[in-house]
Amino acid sequence: MTASHDTPRRASHSASPPRTGLDRFRRPEYTGENRCLPCTVVNAAIAVIVAGAVGGVVAVELGVLVFTAALVAIWLRGYLVPGTPELTKRYLPERVLRLFGKGRDSPPAAAVDAESYLLSSSVLVDTPDGVDLTFAPWFASAWRAHLAALRERGGEDNGSSGGSAEAPHGPDPDIAALAAITDIDAELLSIDWRDGAAFARADGERIGHWESRAAFLADVAADRALTDGLDDWMDLPIAARSAVLGAVRLFVEECPACEGTVALEERVVESCCTSYDVVAGRCTGCNERLFEMDLPPSLTAESV
Repeated sequence: MTASHDTPRRASHSASPPRTGLDRFRRPEYTGENRCLPCTVVNAAIAVIVAGAVGGVVAVELGVLVFTAALVAIWLRGYLVPGTPELTKRYLPERVLRLFGKGRDSPPAAAVDAESYLLSSSVLVDTPDGVDLTFAPWFASAWRAHLAALRERGGEDNGSSGGSAEAPHGPDPDIAALAAITDIDAELLSIDWRDGAAFARADGERIGHWESRAAFLADVAADRALTDGLDDWMDLPIAARSAVLGAVRLFVEECPACEGTVALEERVVESCCTSYDVVAGRCTGCNERLFEMDLPPSLTAESV
């Protein structure tokens, strides 16, 4: 340590690998793991068109040379045409982006209208002023009771058990809760917590995810409350129950993780090729996000 402090410049120069001529052209933020497949496809298509035009008008050999140079540029820089992300955002249809995993995920098909089901089952009722909806007293009470039980049994454990079916001190409560929601054998289930989000798998196949532990706790408590309070809840298909549980989260005002206040926020979600407005429910206390949904275009226009 002392030697490195005595000669910092020398150590720095010896540790830095020499830059090659190609390194000056590389754009690591757009290549390697950061490479965008839709942008690459668009640029490769442009390269084919340009090279074909040159080959047809001038010479085939020159067209081949242009195409090769274009592919090298795409490989090194990620793009051939400057401003490619804006072009793909503007001109590539949503259905095309979804083919490459870049578009917005479509909600799973459900055999029930979630809000109508909650209203007809008296889970949601009108607020006293009649301008909004809120949880019915019976459901709010049951939901909070199940949340309290989850916390007592370690449901607030932040996934530290690793998501296996058997935790060091007994069955993983997350896995047990997931098994109850999905009707899948706990031995086939796993939950991977990454950056505060949960990714659930059944026999290695991904079956869903939650934005945060607060969202996961909200769904588990709601599922238990609905199981106890509604005769037809377990008769619904899994996709329908998932949609209903997601709809329940839209009306949560108290954070399941820390009991803080849940507030709505608007933000823009951007990736290399997409940009869209969403409204999210986030706890003002622990900053956990309970849900995120597309903002209707009419509301987006009004906010401009």
